[in-house]
Amino acid sequence: MAGISSLGAGSGIFSADLVDKLVNAERQPTELRLNRRENEAESKISAFGALRSALEALRTPLETLASSDGLKALTATSTNESVAAVNVDPATASRGSYSINVTQLAQAQSLASATFADTDTTTVGTGTLTFTVNGVSTDVTVDGSNNTLQGLADSINDSGAGLSAGIVDTGSGFRLVLSSDESGLQNAIQVSVADSDGNSTDGSGLSQFAFDGTASNLTETVAAQDALLEVNGIAVSRSSNNVENVVEGITFDIRSLGASTIKVERDPDEVAGRVQEFIDKYNALKDVINKASGYSAGSGSSGILSGDSTIRNIERDLRSAFTAIPAGMENSSVRTLADLGIKTDPGTGRLEFDDSVFKEKLESDPQAVTALLSEQNGTNGIAGQIEASIENYLASDGAISSRTEGLNRTLDDIQEQRDRLDLRMQTYRERLVAQFSAADSLISQLNSTGNYVSQQLAAIAPQQSSGKQ
Repeated sequence: MAGISSLGAGSGIFSADLVDKLVNAERQPTELRLNRRENEAESKISAFGALRSALEALRTPLETLASSDGLKALTATSTNESVAAVNVDPATASRGSYSINVTQLAQAQSLASATFADTDTTTVGTGTLTFTVNGVSTDVTVDGSNNTLQGLADSINDSGAGLSAGIVDTGSGFRLVLSSDESGLQNAIQVSVADSDGNSTDGSGLSQFAFDGTASNLTETVAAQDALLEVNGIAVSRSSNNVENVVEGITFDIRSLGASTIKVERDPDEVAGRVQEFIDKYNALKDVINKASGYSAGSGSSGILSGDSTIRNIERDLRSAFTAIPAGMENSSVRTLADLGIKTDPGTGRLEFDDSVFKEKLESDPQAVTALLSEQNGTNGIAGQIEASIENYLASDGAISSRTEGLNRTLDDIQEQRDRLDLRMQTYRERLVAQFSAADSLISQLNSTGNYVSQQLAAIAPQQSSGKQ
């Protein structure tokens, strides 16, 4: 490259600009070919990325429909929610009607001490308090560091004994209040005392907090009690107002005394909404496929993945699932997706969904609908079959990953070819500069010789003229 800035100085013919033009002319055909290959590979990678995203989005509603629980959406209502509300687990609940009559609400027990003059000066005694709640006993030691009303309350709250302690200002003094963390008879509080004064049952020192059947030196302000109710005439008791495990999959939240009727029914709109989500995601996938592989009459060109085998295989597998009749359902009232109101528009390939047909089939023959779409006895329904097919394409060793990896290797190869092209063009440029420099030097020498000859001739010419005179 040395001397390229002075190239042509001797001849006026060979210049740096001429070298650049010759190098660019040599580079251009290869560079255009590499650019075309690179753009094509990058476009295909982008198209496969869009395809992967669309398949992943479709997989989500399929996972729901592939499970029998996905078709068991239930709705529950209460005729008197001020008495009882209801929550339903669709995986285990069944349709039914339940008459609820609440005769008693569960309560958490509360106990109160005698009145103290202050919270942080007057001592309350020393020793050990043992709190027993639901069969679990917890010791709290009271000594010189915590033998005030506030110190005792703080120690109880830090003990994790299944109860909380608070201090109430009555206006004429302060009382320690103990409350069970949970309601019900089984969570009633017992307090036994080992008083440092030697007497654990009298009303002085730490003994004043005893409440264990032997000594009841605390006042019960709220009694522990269970919730009592009748469900379809059957007596039920629970420690909580959140009544579980009376009816499988159903929880009654009782709020007041009285009666209410709970109805648990299938929710066809919810299930149809899940199918509609599948339809929407499939149509979005179809749009991606059409863009990547379809023909555009407007532009007169085909998509970047036109004719690609992966696209063809995906469409083939989906078409096969949409028209398949699962084994054992040949004589069923519901045999294919078309029987559920799911049909393919022959013009666009997109799915259409008549939810009224679906809800009618779901109401008249829910078992057949479930058998068609969902897993039964370890065998995938149509939703499960489509999901499994999608999983194969999305797997780390699946077709989409393999095609993307191959295209990335193509990009790596193109970059290597660009690097080699740069080296070749550098060598070519250096060769041109060397050749042009040599030619320029030769021409310069020839010009110099020509000038010398001309000078000599010019010198001789006057002498010849003088001789003639």
